[in-house]
Amino acid sequence: MRSVPMGIAEVMPTPKQMDLSTEQTVLVDHSWRVADESDAIDIGTKFAEAFCIGMNDAPNEVALRRDSSLGAEEYRLEIAPGRIEVAAAHRPGFMHALATISQLRNGPLLPVGTISDRPRLPLRGLQLMVEKIYQFNEEQILSLIRSAARHKLNALLIEFGDRFPFEAPHEAVASPSALTRQQLRRIVDEARDLGLEIIPLVQCIGHLEWLLQHEEYADLREENEARAQFCPLNERAVTVWGELTEQVVESIGGGERVHVGGDETRQLGVCPKCAARVAEAGKGRLYADHVNRVCEWLDQRGMAPIIWDDILCAHPETMGYLHEAAQVMYWDYWTTQNPSPLLVARGSNAGAVVYDERWNSEWAGELPEITRRTLDRFARPANLESDLGEAYLDTYREYLGDQFPRHVPAMPYIEYYQARGRVVYGAPTCSGNHSFWHTLPDLQRHVENIKTFADRCIETRAAGMITSAWYNRSPELLHLGIVATAEFSW
Repeated sequence: MRSVPMGIAEVMPTPKQMDLSTEQTVLVDHSWRVADESDAIDIGTKFAEAFCIGMNDAPNEVALRRDSSLGAEEYRLEIAPGRIEVAAAHRPGFMHALATISQLRNGPLLPVGTISDRPRLPLRGLQLMVEKIYQFNEEQILSLIRSAARHKLNALLIEFGDRFPFEAPHEAVASPSALTRQQLRRIVDEARDLGLEIIPLVQCIGHLEWLLQHEEYADLREENEARAQFCPLNERAVTVWGELTEQVVESIGGGERVHVGGDETRQLGVCPKCAARVAEAGKGRLYADHVNRVCEWLDQRGMAPIIWDDILCAHPETMGYLHEAAQVMYWDYWTTQNPSPLLVARGSNAGAVVYDERWNSEWAGELPEITRRTLDRFARPANLESDLGEAYLDTYREYLGDQFPRHVPAMPYIEYYQARGRVVYGAPTCSGNHSFWHTLPDLQRHVENIKTFADRCIETRAAGMITSAWYNRSPELLHLGIVATAEFSW
C-alpha cells in the first residue's frame, strides 16, 4: 500500500524510503547554483538546465556528490533550506534522482525531506515493436523513450524488421515506412543520453516474413507457403542474418546484448533435408545447431545472445545442446497470480496453456475475476496429473511445487533455466494475446501479468524483465506498460 502525504506528488516508481514534509518547501531560484562533484559526464549540466540555474558562486547549492558505497543505480536525495544534496555512485543514479526531482517539483518549489532509492531488478525495460506497430513514428518513439527514462527503466528491446534502413547488399528489404538514418540516429542518441540500453532484436530463424517474401531470399526459405522461416540447414541463412545484424548493431553503436528471437518456429523440420535431420536427431538438435551458429557469431564479437524460451520449453532436449553463451528470455502472457491455477505447458500432451479441470467443478468460484476470465479465454481444462504426459512431468515436475495440480508457482521455469546455468529475463506483456476489457485492450490482465512476473523475477534474482508489446495499437497505450513495469520492477 502506497503511503504518500497529502500535497506530495506520487513519485513513480515508488521510492524505497521517502520522508518529505507537507509544510516546508525550498524555492530554487537564481540564488542557487550547481556544485558538481559527481565525476559523471554532463550530469552537472543536466541539473543546471533542469533547475534553470548556473554553476557560479550563488549562496545556495545543489550539490552532486559521488558516493562509491552506493549501488550502480542507487541514489540519495536530501532537500533542505539552502542545500540540496544528491549522492550516487554512477551516472544512472544521478539520472534517477533527477527523474524523481522532476516528479516532485511544483514549479521552482521542492518539499523538504529525504529519499533513499534503488531498483530491485538490474535490467528493466520495454519492447518497441517498430516492425509491426506501423503507427510508430520518430516523435512517438522519442516520447516513449523519455517516458521510460522518467520512470527509471534502463533498457529498450527494439525489433525493427523491415523498418530498419538497410543498405547494400540488403537495401531491397527496407520497407517504404522504414526509418531514415537521421531519424534512427536521433532515437539512438536520445536513448543513450537518457541512460537506456538499446537491445536490438533480429530474428534468426522464424517471423521473417518481411525478409523471405523477397525472391532474392527464396533459397533461404524452409517452405514456400508461409515464407516466414529460414531453413536451419541452409548455411547462407546465418551469413545473411549476420549481415543484417551487423548493420543494426553498427547503427546503435554496438552493445552488450542482441536478442536473436527464435520463437514460434512452426515450420521447423518441414523441408525434406530438415525432415530427415529431425528423424535422425530430433527437432531440438536441428533448432539448437542453427541457433548455436548465430550465438557463436555474437559471442565472437563480445555480445551476449538472448533467445525466447518457448522452443526450449517445448523441446527440453535443446537445453543439452544450446550454446553456453545463450541467455533466456522467458515469456508468459497469461499468468496473473502467484500461485497460479494456470500452467503454460509447452510440449506437454495436454496443450500449451492449461489448468486442472476441477477449477470448473469442485473449486469453481474460488478464483479472482481476472484469472477466471483468462482461463476461460485462453486455457484448456485437463487432468493435469495424467494428461500432461510422462515426458513433460519427468522434466518439469520438480518445479511445479507442492500445491500441484491445484496451483503451481507463477512462472515456474525461471528456476528450471537457472538450474541449467542460464541467465534469465522475464517477459510479461502490455499488449499481447487478444482479450479485451470494455472494448479496450485487456489492461487489467496486462497489469496483473506484469506485476506477477516482476515479483517472481525479484524473488528468483533473475537478470531483469522486459515487457513486450506486439500489436499495432495506439502507441500511447504503451505508456501504461512503462509505468507498470517501472513500478513493479523498481
